[in-house]
Amino acid sequence: MPARKTLIAALLGFLALWGAWHIYSGWGLVNLDFTEAPVSKILSAISRQGGIEIASDLDPSTPVTIKVHRVPPLEALDIVAVRTDASWRLAYVGAQNKGAIESALAAFRAKQTAEGWTTHGSGGFNAAQPGSGAALDLRMIEWQPQSGGELQSLLTQAAEETGVALAAPSDWSSQVDKPEGGRISDAAPALFGRAGGVCREVFLLRGPQPGEEGDEDGGGWRGRRAWIGSAPGNGKGGQGRPPFGDPESMAKRVEAQIKLLPPDEQKKAREDASMAREFWQSVRELPEEDRRAKAREFFNRPEVQERMEDRRLARDAKMTPEQRIQRSQRYWDRKAEAKYRGGGTR
Repeated sequence: MPARKTLIAALLGFLALWGAWHIYSGWGLVNLDFTEAPVSKILSAISRQGGIEIASDLDPSTPVTIKVHRVPPLEALDIVAVRTDASWRLAYVGAQNKGAIESALAAFRAKQTAEGWTTHGSGGFNAAQPGSGAALDLRMIEWQPQSGGELQSLLTQAAEETGVALAAPSDWSSQVDKPEGGRISDAAPALFGRAGGVCREVFLLRGPQPGEEGDEDGGGWRGRRAWIGSAPGNGKGGQGRPPFGDPESMAKRVEAQIKLLPPDEQKKAREDASMAREFWQSVRELPEEDRRAKAREFFNRPEVQERMEDRRLARDAKMTPEQRIQRSQRYWDRKAEAKYRGGGTR
């Protein structure tokens, strides 16, 4: 009898451990099965299951259909973005107190500009993307500040060298002597902390913006408008600043993002980045009209077209069938219009 009790106890212990491992192994993965459900309900489920905070300016009642099983939360968020014609960014929002952060996020949710705030990296984008089309998790990107300095300058440096957005009150000008490096998920909160403030990690999901270009790279960027407050510069979206930062910072951002790709994809990504960098360096000093002509030639190269097609197909896979039909119709409409303007049809 004692031996039997011992065996039963051991079996129960094994089952408990197996159950705990099963739960732990799926921790942070997302399961969704919604048909025409309000986007607010879906975002709440992603946030709860994936352990991330999401702030969105979409109409909460926007209907979304999505069915996924055990996917990373950012992949689920990316699918929602595609199906609502939205775009998303990882952001670290810092201020001297929690109330200021909540006020800035409330303005974002209400499609308003957070007065007195600056978003660094408002024109950033993902320079690298896994071949599978999965969303890149920039929380893991490494940032190594070279030295201390004024907070706003360090925020610009971090944004341009990683691709994440960092937002703070524009008049917050604390000096930071020894900023910590490492993963941006640790380095950004530490930077705000050393400046005497607090920080929140939040994924911003922003709906279509009037007059801005569509997002074609899955979690990339829309136009030049800041996400919270203004962009660095003259307070009108950062006009006068290079769209992607200085070349050195851009090179660091590309390499840092490439390191997040699967090992077998990094070599090809570096080759693509080198080809693009050489091209842009070759046309930097050309007049605008000549630069545009050279850019058209570059994007028509077979190898560039192939890469763009891979990205398009990866994004199309996240669309609903209806969206793919509408996209195809828009394409043929543009072709017909271009042919008409060119004199091919009367």
